[in-house]
Amino acid sequence: MSPSLLDTPLSEIRHALHAHPELSGDERRTAEQVALWLEEAGADSVLRHLGGHGVAGVFWGAAPGPRVMLRAELDALPIREQGERSWRSCHEAVAHSCGHDGHMSALLGVAQQLARRRPARGEVVLLFQPSEETGDGAGRIVDSAAFETIRPDHVYAMHNLPGRPLGEVSVRPGAFSCASRGLVVRLNGLCSHAAHPELGRSPAMAMCRILQGLKRLPLQLPDDHGLVMVTLIHARLGEVAFGTSPGQAEVMATLRTASDDMMRALAEAAVSLVQAEAEEDQLGVEIDWCDVFAATVNAPSAVSVIEMAARQAGESVVRLETAHRWSEDFGVLAASGEGAMFTLGSGEQCPPLHHPAYDFPDVLIERAVTLFTGIVAHHLD
Repeated sequence: MSPSLLDTPLSEIRHALHAHPELSGDERRTAEQVALWLEEAGADSVLRHLGGHGVAGVFWGAAPGPRVMLRAELDALPIREQGERSWRSCHEAVAHSCGHDGHMSALLGVAQQLARRRPARGEVVLLFQPSEETGDGAGRIVDSAAFETIRPDHVYAMHNLPGRPLGEVSVRPGAFSCASRGLVVRLNGLCSHAAHPELGRSPAMAMCRILQGLKRLPLQLPDDHGLVMVTLIHARLGEVAFGTSPGQAEVMATLRTASDDMMRALAEAAVSLVQAEAEEDQLGVEIDWCDVFAATVNAPSAVSVIEMAARQAGESVVRLETAHRWSEDFGVLAASGEGAMFTLGSGEQCPPLHHPAYDFPDVLIERAVTLFTGIVAHHLD
Protein backbone atom coordinates (compact mmCIF):
# COMPACT_ATOMS: atom_id res chain seq x y z
CA MET A 1 0.00 0.00 0.00
CA SER A 2 1.33 3.46 -0.86
CA PRO A 3 1.95 5.81 2.07
CA SER A 4 -0.49 8.60 2.86
CA LEU A 5 0.82 11.98 1.77
CA LEU A 6 -0.56 13.91 4.72
CA ASP A 7 0.59 11.49 7.43
CA THR A 8 4.01 10.50 6.11
CA PRO A 9 7.38 12.27 6.36
CA LEU A 10 8.58 13.56 3.02
CA SER A 11 11.72 11.45 3.24
CA GLU A 12 9.54 8.31 3.23
CA ILE A 13 7.57 9.68 0.28
CA ARG A 14 10.85 10.15 -1.58
CA HIS A 15 12.00 6.65 -0.71
CA ALA A 16 8.77 5.23 -2.13
CA LEU A 17 9.29 7.18 -5.36
CA HIS A 18 12.97 6.26 -5.51
CA ALA A 19 12.25 2.55 -5.20
CA HIS A 20 9.97 2.54 -8.25
CA PRO A 21 11.66 4.65 -10.96
CA GLU A 22 10.34 4.80 -14.52
CA LEU A 23 12.06 5.90 -17.72
CA SER A 24 11.07 8.89 -19.86
CA GLY A 25 7.75 8.28 -21.56
CA ASP A 26 6.88 5.36 -19.31
CA GLU A 27 6.04 7.17 -16.05
CA ARG A 28 2.55 5.66 -15.69
CA ARG A 29 2.81 4.34 -12.14
CA THR A 30 4.63 7.39 -10.83
CA ALA A 31 2.16 9.78 -12.44
CA GLU A 32 -0.88 7.98 -11.07
CA GLN A 33 0.59 7.84 -7.58
CA VAL A 34 1.34 11.56 -7.67
CA ALA A 35 -2.20 12.27 -8.90
CA LEU A 36 -3.66 10.28 -5.99
CA TRP A 37 -1.49 12.19 -3.51
CA LEU A 38 -2.62 15.51 -4.98
CA GLU A 39 -6.24 14.44 -4.63
CA GLU A 40 -5.56 13.45 -1.02
CA ALA A 41 -4.12 16.93 -0.41
CA GLY A 42 -7.42 18.43 -1.58
CA ALA A 43 -6.35 19.86 -4.93
CA ASP A 44 -9.32 21.63 -6.52
CA SER A 45 -8.40 20.09 -9.87
CA VAL A 46 -6.06 17.28 -10.86
CA LEU A 47 -5.17 17.03 -14.53
CA ARG A 48 -3.79 13.76 -15.86
CA HIS A 49 -2.15 12.75 -19.16
CA LEU A 50 -0.62 16.16 -19.89
CA GLY A 51 1.76 15.71 -22.81
CA GLY A 52 1.87 11.99 -22.06
CA HIS A 53 1.96 11.14 -18.37
CA GLY A 54 2.13 14.68 -16.99
CA VAL A 55 0.09 15.53 -13.89
CA ALA A 56 -0.93 18.91 -12.50
CA GLY A 57 -2.61 19.71 -9.20
CA VAL A 58 -4.37 23.08 -9.01
CA PHE A 59 -5.01 24.78 -5.66
CA TRP A 60 -7.26 27.86 -5.62
CA GLY A 61 -6.80 30.87 -3.39
CA ALA A 62 -9.65 32.68 -1.66
CA ALA A 63 -9.71 35.53 -4.20
CA PRO A 64 -8.77 36.03 -7.86
CA GLY A 65 -5.11 36.59 -8.60
CA PRO A 66 -2.13 35.41 -10.65
CA ARG A 67 -1.32 31.78 -11.37
CA VAL A 68 1.99 30.46 -10.03
CA MET A 69 3.34 27.18 -11.38
CA LEU A 70 5.99 25.04 -9.71
CA ARG A 71 7.48 22.21 -11.74
CA ALA A 72 9.13 18.87 -10.94
CA GLU A 73 10.12 15.94 -13.16
CA LEU A 74 8.68 12.42 -13.14
CA ASP A 75 11.29 10.43 -15.06
CA ALA A 76 14.36 8.42 -14.08
CA LEU A 77 17.48 7.28 -15.95
CA PRO A 78 18.67 3.99 -17.52
CA ILE A 79 21.38 3.57 -14.87
CA ARG A 80 22.22 0.56 -12.69
CA GLU A 81 22.11 1.89 -9.14
CA GLN A 82 24.91 1.24 -6.64
CA GLY A 83 24.51 1.06 -2.86
CA GLU A 84 22.64 -1.02 -0.33
CA ARG A 85 20.09 1.52 0.93
CA SER A 86 16.71 0.01 1.80
CA TRP A 87 14.92 2.19 -0.77
CA ARG A 88 17.17 1.10 -3.63
CA SER A 89 15.52 0.85 -7.05
CA CYS A 90 13.39 -2.22 -7.59
CA HIS A 91 14.26 -2.09 -11.31
CA GLU A 92 17.69 -3.44 -12.12
CA ALA A 93 18.76 -0.89 -14.71
CA VAL A 94 16.58 2.14 -13.89
CA ALA A 95 17.34 4.67 -11.14
CA HIS A 96 16.54 8.18 -9.94
CA SER A 97 20.17 9.19 -10.39
CA CYS A 98 19.33 12.81 -11.18
CA GLY A 99 17.26 13.56 -8.08
CA HIS A 100 13.84 13.83 -9.66
CA ASP A 101 12.46 11.82 -6.75
CA GLY A 102 13.63 14.63 -4.46
CA HIS A 103 12.21 17.32 -6.74
CA MET A 104 8.82 15.57 -6.74
CA SER A 105 8.92 15.18 -2.96
CA ALA A 106 9.54 18.92 -2.55
CA LEU A 107 6.45 19.76 -4.61
CA LEU A 108 4.44 17.19 -2.67
CA GLY A 109 5.65 18.98 0.47
CA VAL A 110 4.19 22.19 -0.97
CA ALA A 111 0.93 20.24 -1.50
CA GLN A 112 1.02 19.30 2.21
CA GLN A 113 1.29 23.00 3.07
CA LEU A 114 -1.53 23.94 0.69
CA ALA A 115 -3.74 21.25 2.22
CA ARG A 116 -3.44 23.11 5.53
CA ARG A 117 -3.49 26.68 4.22
CA ARG A 118 -4.52 28.01 0.85
CA PRO A 119 -3.03 31.21 -0.58
CA ALA A 120 -4.93 34.45 -0.10
CA ARG A 121 -5.53 34.79 -3.82
CA GLY A 122 -4.72 33.36 -7.22
CA GLU A 123 -3.84 29.76 -8.05
CA VAL A 124 -0.94 27.41 -7.40
CA VAL A 125 -0.25 24.78 -10.06
CA LEU A 126 2.03 21.90 -9.08
CA LEU A 127 3.20 20.41 -12.37
CA PHE A 128 4.85 16.99 -12.54
CA GLN A 129 6.39 16.73 -15.98
CA PRO A 130 7.30 13.58 -17.93
CA SER A 131 10.27 13.03 -20.24
CA GLU A 132 12.62 15.75 -19.04
CA GLU A 133 15.68 13.60 -19.66
CA THR A 134 14.87 13.31 -23.36
CA GLY A 135 14.06 17.01 -23.74
CA ASP A 136 10.55 16.69 -25.17
CA GLY A 137 8.26 16.48 -22.12
CA ALA A 138 7.83 20.21 -21.47
CA GLY A 139 7.17 20.91 -25.14
CA ARG A 140 4.45 18.25 -25.31
CA ILE A 141 2.77 19.74 -22.23
CA VAL A 142 2.85 23.29 -23.60
CA ASP A 143 1.44 22.03 -26.92
CA SER A 144 -1.44 20.16 -25.24
CA ALA A 145 -4.91 21.73 -25.30
CA ALA A 146 -5.24 21.40 -21.52
CA PHE A 147 -2.20 23.62 -20.93
CA GLU A 148 -4.27 26.72 -21.67
CA THR A 149 -6.24 26.05 -18.46
CA ILE A 150 -3.04 26.16 -16.38
CA ARG A 151 -0.81 28.53 -18.38
CA PRO A 152 1.18 30.36 -15.68
CA ASP A 153 1.78 34.01 -15.01
CA HIS A 154 4.86 32.95 -13.02
CA VAL A 155 6.72 29.63 -13.22
CA TYR A 156 9.63 28.24 -11.19
CA ALA A 157 11.70 25.08 -10.97
CA MET A 158 14.63 23.80 -8.93
CA HIS A 159 17.41 21.32 -9.59
CA ASN A 160 19.75 19.94 -6.96
CA LEU A 161 23.46 20.50 -7.53
CA PRO A 162 26.08 18.12 -6.11
CA GLY A 163 29.46 19.62 -5.28
CA ARG A 164 28.01 22.82 -3.81
CA PRO A 165 27.29 23.51 -0.10
CA LEU A 166 24.08 21.95 1.17
CA GLY A 167 21.19 24.37 0.68
CA GLU A 168 23.14 26.95 -1.31
CA VAL A 169 20.88 28.67 -3.85
CA SER A 170 22.53 29.54 -7.18
CA VAL A 171 20.78 31.49 -9.90
CA ARG A 172 21.40 34.04 -12.63
CA PRO A 173 19.25 36.26 -14.85
CA GLY A 174 19.34 35.46 -18.54
CA ALA A 175 20.84 32.19 -19.78
CA PHE A 176 20.78 29.66 -16.94
CA SER A 177 21.37 26.35 -18.72
CA CYS A 178 22.52 25.64 -22.25
CA ALA A 179 20.68 24.63 -25.38
CA SER A 180 21.78 21.26 -26.69
CA ARG A 181 20.86 18.71 -29.33
CA GLY A 182 22.12 15.40 -30.61
CA LEU A 183 23.27 15.22 -34.25
CA VAL A 184 23.06 11.89 -36.10
CA VAL A 185 24.74 11.64 -39.54
CA ARG A 186 24.42 8.55 -41.75
CA LEU A 187 26.60 8.35 -44.85
CA ASN A 188 25.52 5.97 -47.59
CA GLY A 189 28.00 4.88 -50.26
CA LEU A 190 28.51 1.54 -52.00
CA CYS A 191 30.37 -1.40 -50.56
CA SER A 192 32.71 -3.52 -52.66
CA HIS A 193 35.26 -6.27 -52.34
CA ALA A 194 38.23 -5.17 -50.24
CA ALA A 195 40.51 -6.21 -53.11
CA HIS A 196 38.75 -3.72 -55.40
CA PRO A 197 37.72 -0.69 -53.31
CA GLU A 198 37.73 1.44 -56.46
CA LEU A 199 34.53 -0.35 -57.54
CA GLY A 200 32.63 1.02 -54.54
CA ARG A 201 32.16 4.36 -52.80
CA SER A 202 33.61 4.21 -49.31
CA PRO A 203 32.49 6.88 -46.81
CA ALA A 204 35.74 6.50 -44.81
CA MET A 205 37.44 9.74 -45.84
CA ALA A 206 34.25 11.80 -45.68
CA MET A 207 33.59 10.45 -42.19
CA CYS A 208 37.07 11.53 -41.08
CA ARG A 209 36.65 14.99 -42.58
CA ILE A 210 33.26 15.39 -40.90
CA LEU A 211 34.69 14.41 -37.51
CA GLN A 212 37.50 16.93 -37.89
CA GLY A 213 35.20 19.63 -39.24
CA LEU A 214 32.63 19.28 -36.48
CA LYS A 215 35.34 19.62 -33.85
CA ARG A 216 36.57 22.84 -35.47
CA LEU A 217 33.13 24.42 -35.94
CA PRO A 218 33.05 26.35 -32.61
CA LEU A 219 36.27 28.15 -33.63
CA GLN A 220 34.61 29.36 -36.82
CA LEU A 221 31.62 31.01 -35.12
CA PRO A 222 31.53 34.35 -33.24
CA ASP A 223 32.92 34.01 -29.71
CA ASP A 224 30.84 36.79 -28.13
CA HIS A 225 27.71 34.71 -27.52
CA GLY A 226 28.94 32.53 -24.67
CA LEU A 227 29.63 28.83 -24.77
CA VAL A 228 29.72 26.98 -28.11
CA MET A 229 30.67 23.29 -28.01
CA VAL A 230 30.65 20.19 -30.21
CA THR A 231 31.29 16.89 -28.43
CA LEU A 232 31.93 13.87 -30.67
CA ILE A 233 30.23 10.88 -29.06
CA HIS A 234 30.15 8.06 -31.65
CA ALA A 235 31.52 7.00 -35.01
CA ARG A 236 31.12 3.75 -36.91
CA LEU A 237 32.47 2.72 -40.31
CA GLY A 238 31.17 -0.36 -42.10
CA GLU A 239 31.17 -3.78 -40.45
CA VAL A 240 33.89 -6.11 -39.19
CA ALA A 241 34.50 -7.87 -42.51
CA PHE A 242 38.07 -7.88 -43.81
CA GLY A 243 36.95 -8.86 -47.30
CA THR A 244 34.68 -5.83 -47.71
CA SER A 245 35.27 -2.14 -48.38
CA PRO A 246 32.61 -0.28 -46.36
CA GLY A 247 29.54 1.37 -47.85
CA GLN A 248 28.01 3.00 -44.77
CA ALA A 249 29.20 5.16 -41.90
CA GLU A 250 27.61 6.90 -38.94
CA VAL A 251 28.71 9.90 -36.88
CA MET A 252 27.06 11.31 -33.76
CA ALA A 253 27.81 14.50 -31.87
CA THR A 254 26.27 16.71 -29.20
CA LEU A 255 25.96 20.41 -29.99
CA ARG A 256 25.81 22.80 -27.03
CA THR A 257 25.42 26.59 -26.86
CA ALA A 258 24.46 29.25 -24.33
CA SER A 259 21.65 30.63 -26.51
CA ASP A 260 19.02 29.37 -28.91
CA ASP A 261 20.17 31.83 -31.60
CA MET A 262 23.71 30.45 -31.49
CA MET A 263 22.35 26.90 -31.53
CA ARG A 264 20.54 27.65 -34.78
CA ALA A 265 23.76 29.01 -36.27
CA LEU A 266 25.80 26.03 -35.06
CA ALA A 267 23.22 23.52 -36.32
CA GLU A 268 23.08 25.18 -39.75
CA ALA A 269 26.88 25.17 -39.97
CA ALA A 270 26.99 21.48 -39.03
CA VAL A 271 24.43 20.56 -41.69
CA SER A 272 26.31 22.55 -44.37
CA LEU A 273 29.57 20.85 -43.43
CA VAL A 274 28.09 17.36 -43.56
CA GLN A 275 26.32 17.93 -46.88
CA ALA A 276 29.44 19.38 -48.51
CA GLU A 277 31.68 16.51 -47.42
CA ALA A 278 29.14 13.89 -48.50
CA GLU A 279 28.70 15.54 -51.89
CA GLU A 280 32.47 15.63 -52.46
CA ASP A 281 32.60 11.83 -52.28
CA GLN A 282 29.23 11.26 -54.02
CA LEU A 283 27.62 9.86 -50.91
CA GLY A 284 24.03 9.85 -49.84
CA VAL A 285 23.44 11.47 -46.45
CA GLU A 286 20.74 11.36 -43.78
CA ILE A 287 20.73 13.87 -40.91
CA ASP A 288 18.59 13.47 -37.80
CA TRP A 289 18.29 15.38 -34.54
CA CYS A 290 17.45 13.96 -31.12
CA ASP A 291 17.29 15.07 -27.47
CA VAL A 292 16.68 18.69 -28.48
CA PHE A 293 16.78 21.11 -25.53
CA ALA A 294 16.16 24.84 -25.71
CA ALA A 295 18.24 27.13 -23.49
CA THR A 296 16.67 27.99 -20.15
CA VAL A 297 16.47 31.78 -19.89
CA ASN A 298 15.59 33.27 -16.51
CA ALA A 299 13.49 36.43 -16.21
CA PRO A 300 15.35 38.98 -14.01
CA SER A 301 12.20 39.69 -11.95
CA ALA A 302 11.76 35.97 -11.21
CA VAL A 303 15.42 35.70 -10.19
CA SER A 304 14.84 38.52 -7.69
CA VAL A 305 11.92 36.60 -6.17
CA ILE A 306 14.07 33.47 -5.77
CA GLU A 307 16.84 35.47 -4.10
CA MET A 308 14.36 37.09 -1.73
CA ALA A 309 12.84 33.72 -0.77
CA ALA A 310 16.32 32.26 -0.21
CA ARG A 311 17.35 35.11 2.08
CA GLN A 312 14.12 34.77 4.05
CA ALA A 313 14.85 31.04 4.44
CA GLY A 314 18.38 31.77 5.66
CA GLU A 315 20.04 30.09 2.68
CA SER A 316 23.18 31.46 1.04
CA VAL A 317 22.70 32.86 -2.46
CA VAL A 318 25.20 32.82 -5.33
CA ARG A 319 24.80 34.53 -8.71
CA LEU A 320 26.41 32.40 -11.41
CA GLU A 321 28.80 34.11 -13.81
CA THR A 322 28.00 31.76 -16.69
CA ALA A 323 25.21 29.40 -17.65
CA HIS A 324 25.35 25.74 -16.64
CA ARG A 325 26.63 23.55 -19.46
CA TRP A 326 23.95 20.94 -18.91
CA SER A 327 20.52 21.30 -20.51
CA GLU A 328 17.01 21.37 -19.10
CA ASP A 329 13.72 21.51 -20.96
CA PHE A 330 12.29 23.87 -18.33
CA GLY A 331 13.22 26.60 -20.81
CA VAL A 332 10.06 25.79 -22.77
CA LEU A 333 7.92 26.34 -19.66
CA ALA A 334 9.86 29.45 -18.65
CA ALA A 335 8.95 30.98 -22.01
CA SER A 336 5.23 30.45 -21.25
CA GLY A 337 5.28 32.82 -18.27
CA GLU A 338 7.63 34.96 -16.22
CA GLY A 339 9.90 32.21 -14.96
CA ALA A 340 13.22 31.15 -13.55
CA MET A 341 15.11 28.07 -12.45
CA PHE A 342 17.57 27.81 -9.59
CA THR A 343 19.91 25.16 -8.27
CA LEU A 344 20.04 23.99 -4.67
CA GLY A 345 23.35 22.66 -3.40
CA SER A 346 23.21 19.02 -2.34
CA GLY A 347 26.58 18.93 -0.59
CA GLU A 348 30.26 18.89 -1.51
CA GLN A 349 30.52 15.15 -0.86
CA CYS A 350 27.36 14.18 -2.77
CA PRO A 351 28.13 11.99 -5.82
CA PRO A 352 27.58 13.81 -9.13
CA LEU A 353 24.33 13.72 -11.06
CA HIS A 354 23.83 10.59 -13.21
CA HIS A 355 26.36 8.69 -11.07
CA PRO A 356 25.31 5.14 -10.04
CA ALA A 357 25.88 5.99 -6.35
CA TYR A 358 23.93 9.27 -6.39
CA ASP A 359 21.00 9.62 -3.96
CA PHE A 360 19.06 12.83 -3.28
CA PRO A 361 19.79 14.08 0.27
CA ASP A 362 16.65 13.76 2.39
CA VAL A 363 17.65 16.76 4.49
CA LEU A 364 17.31 18.95 1.39
CA ILE A 365 13.60 18.28 0.85
CA GLU A 366 12.22 20.53 3.58
CA ARG A 367 14.62 23.30 2.59
CA ALA A 368 13.31 23.13 -0.97
CA VAL A 369 9.73 23.21 0.35
CA THR A 370 10.52 26.35 2.35
CA LEU A 371 11.95 28.06 -0.73
CA PHE A 372 8.98 27.15 -2.90
CA THR A 373 6.41 28.23 -0.30
CA GLY A 374 8.27 31.52 0.09
CA ILE A 375 8.07 32.09 -3.67
CA VAL A 376 4.34 31.31 -3.70
CA ALA A 377 3.71 33.58 -0.73
CA HIS A 378 5.47 36.48 -2.47
CA HIS A 379 3.06 36.30 -5.39
CA LEU A 380 -0.19 35.21 -3.71
CA ASP A 381 -0.26 36.36 -0.06
